[in-house]
Amino acid sequence: MKFLRNNRLFLALLIPFMVIPWVRIGNFHLLLFNFSHNRLEFLGFGIEIGTYTLIGIVVLLGFGITLTVALTLSRFYCGMLCPNTFFAHFLTLLRSKKKSILSKIGGFLLLTVLASMLAFSVVAYGIRTDELMDAIAHLSFSGCLVIFLSLLMIAEVYMVQGWYCAYLCPYGAMCAILPIDDRLTYTYEDSKNQCIACEGCVKICPIPDLDIRKGFDIRCIQCGLCEVACAKTFAKNPTITTLISYDQRSRLRAGGRDRGILIAIVVMVLLTMVGVITLLDTERLQSCRLENQILH
Repeated sequence: MKFLRNNRLFLALLIPFMVIPWVRIGNFHLLLFNFSHNRLEFLGFGIEIGTYTLIGIVVLLGFGITLTVALTLSRFYCGMLCPNTFFAHFLTLLRSKKKSILSKIGGFLLLTVLASMLAFSVVAYGIRTDELMDAIAHLSFSGCLVIFLSLLMIAEVYMVQGWYCAYLCPYGAMCAILPIDDRLTYTYEDSKNQCIACEGCVKICPIPDLDIRKGFDIRCIQCGLCEVACAKTFAKNPTITTLISYDQRSRLRAGGRDRGILIAIVVMVLLTMVGVITLLDTERLQSCRLENQILH
């Protein structure tokens, strides 16, 4: 199926992302920021950590990964790895005029299941999966958070998808302000004036008022739907394949040639050093709540 082929990279990374919270090595998980027990679990080891320290690690790690991806992959992440783009592609299937009502309802239910599974996986990195399932059953805080995130993703897909990508996405904002000269992008080339002004590329674009024919726009999320629409327009034309093409430059250089990779490495090293210093701080370690400590 073409949809699965176009989103194979996202699905390839989604599967381990959803599996990791379930993996245990001995008494501990492969990776778990265990807020319910004030513990960081990594590669089968557990470290007792205070709640605020654990929050700091999550924030630091999240910021570091985001900045690294922005400096290396840039908008390639938006087009190939972002769940929002995956849902945008999925939505084009649901909105097909040839689809029956039952097919669209089935697609909506499948979208709901995917959103719920993704929301569950995100929250499961902060609480054990068995505890999270119990929280959902009893509608406690963690369970309500899964439901809220699921509904938020579904609502975002149907209501504010393009608007979110263009104006609210923090990753998109970071890519926009970073000093990156060379971003991965789709390009429009029509030196022979072969465009028939069908507006297909504009109509299918999830970003409002974005026209690739006017040149590169920083709001572009690299979803590639415009290329698909253009190729469909010229499908029966033997001389033209598409006027919109994908730039095949190295993906790791999408953030600004080799400079982006170097800066990303330096940033991650610095953030790792800060994290290690924080973990080894004696006062912080002594302030941690130890589960097995005998109280006198």
